[in-house]
Amino acid sequence: MFKSLLSKALLVLPFIAQPILADPIVWKIYDQQREFYVLGSIHAGKEAMFPLPDIFLEQWQQADALIVEANILQQSPVTPTLSPPFTHQALPEPVLKKLKKITTTLNIPFEALLQQPPWLTAVTLQLALANKLDLKSDYGIDYVLLQRAQQQDLPILELESVSQQFNMLENLPENGAPMLIETINEWDRTQSSLRCLVKVWQHGDSEKLEQLFQESQIDPTTDDALIFDRNKRWAETLAHTAPYQSGKFMIVVGAFHLIGDQGLPNLMKQQGFKVEKITSGTKAECP
Repeated sequence: MFKSLLSKALLVLPFIAQPILADPIVWKIYDQQREFYVLGSIHAGKEAMFPLPDIFLEQWQQADALIVEANILQQSPVTPTLSPPFTHQALPEPVLKKLKKITTTLNIPFEALLQQPPWLTAVTLQLALANKLDLKSDYGIDYVLLQRAQQQDLPILELESVSQQFNMLENLPENGAPMLIETINEWDRTQSSLRCLVKVWQHGDSEKLEQLFQESQIDPTTDDALIFDRNKRWAETLAHTAPYQSGKFMIVVGAFHLIGDQGLPNLMKQQGFKVEKITSGTKAECP
């Protein structure tokens, strides 16, 4: 899932040149009145993921707005509703034992996780793993671009609110237990996939990215809630609501939202837009 809802303190933007130039996938989606330049985000990253592709940054200079999932720079008064069943109630004993081992390797408190809803425990594990792998939300693509937009007074538009994101998580099947059980049972694969994801994103390797996406699937209901239903709402919003009827827009959403028949680019094509992938990418080698 690799999602972060955290807001972090302002830091210097890492748009200076680095030894390795990232070439992630950029889509151009357009009709006669509007252009959307779409970049998939990893919500936690590292400095070597910058600078972003020239083709994206060049279009940024003439952009009318930045579009994101949610503006995580804004302080939100919303807090999640922590309702049962909690983790200790939702997991069978063998899975609880695995969870305890994982918390030891991540150096996070096992007992505290037991009192959380399963969806929140899953998010906590994923964030702790990202931190262990030296992936920081400070270098998340959406976070960095939100900072850039804020400093340049570029309007920021949200496809959904933080409140809606919490509501989505709180209404996952069985309070997120299937997502948590999958995370725990596939922990070794989760670690290797997250390491690989950064490299695949940097290379813009479409084939490998789709493979990682398919491996991340949980169950149809959970996948619909986390990915596919949101994609459909976003496509309808971009195609038909007032703020997006003319102009040039930069879009940054999670990279997994851009993949396959139910990905945002293909859904926009079904809405009548022309869709082009405007970066080439290279093959990524993951261990």
